[in-house]
Amino acid sequence: MTIDPSSEFPPKVAEAWGDFRRSLARRGRTPGTVEVYEKSYRTFWRWALDNGVDPDPSAVDHRVLNRWTDHLLEATATRNGRPVMVVDPATGEKVPKLLEPSTRRILFINLRPFYSWWSKEEGIDNPFDRADVPEVPKDPPIPLVELNHIRAILDTCTSKSDFRDCRDRALIRVLIDTGARRGELINMCLEDWDQRNDLVRLDGKTGQRVVPLSLTTGEALGSYRRRRAEHRFADLPALWLATKGPLGESGIAQILYRRCEMAGVPPINPHRFRHTWAHMFRAEGGGEGDLMYLAGWSSTEMAHRYGRSAAMERAQDAARKISVGDRI
Repeated sequence: MTIDPSSEFPPKVAEAWGDFRRSLARRGRTPGTVEVYEKSYRTFWRWALDNGVDPDPSAVDHRVLNRWTDHLLEATATRNGRPVMVVDPATGEKVPKLLEPSTRRILFINLRPFYSWWSKEEGIDNPFDRADVPEVPKDPPIPLVELNHIRAILDTCTSKSDFRDCRDRALIRVLIDTGARRGELINMCLEDWDQRNDLVRLDGKTGQRVVPLSLTTGEALGSYRRRRAEHRFADLPALWLATKGPLGESGIAQILYRRCEMAGVPPINPHRFRHTWAHMFRAEGGGEGDLMYLAGWSSTEMAHRYGRSAAMERAQDAARKISVGDRI
């Protein structure tokens, strides 16, 4: 997805993006990073051109940005170009869902790098310096997966000869052992697994990284590899296979839904495994810098978040051991 002069935008808007994209490529930004920046750029300029803003990035000041973020307060969430509908608890009727506060903030933050670059290129003030940053409510508690639920799910796929059991067991163990994002898991190829050293290469939105596997996870991958070799699509490079070819992103959610149903536990979103892995890493004393590398984060914000949740758990455990109330 790229913006060019023949696109929906006027020349100055389109050409400015093209120059910025070239700068991002020169600085080694990943395609995933470029894509999220472009989404914010498109979102902003669609609104701006509909609201009388001159079609020139230099015409944007902090007042324009504040008008845009005011608009986002009432903007509707969309999926595949259509409004997302939710049930109004007061009336029971379906109504358009508003953007989440975190989404509004992300759109704002992901437009800022363009104007940081543009202001330096053009020698003008950065409008973001005086713009109001959208507020986000305090982070809710991170939803963790209970370990007994993970064990129950794994107990539904214990066969060493059944392809699905071997695949699902290995996939679930890789999820909880590495904290891989769903897209990173799907992108894995057979050659990404260093079988001798039990390392896997993950290719994510912040680039590639190599992370270790536990012996148990390596053993599960070994069982899956043997069954995979018998699959009719075994010659494909993709590590995870399904009936009709490589496993898709929706396939991971379907596997977890089916296994949760079989185990009699509540449905688990794939990303909760990443939350749980990061929390456990910090709770067991893992360093913030190590977590940033293993998780593929380029900033400390998420590492701080998990650090806080782990510190809270340690404090609660210490309080229970001391049990001041029981001494009175």
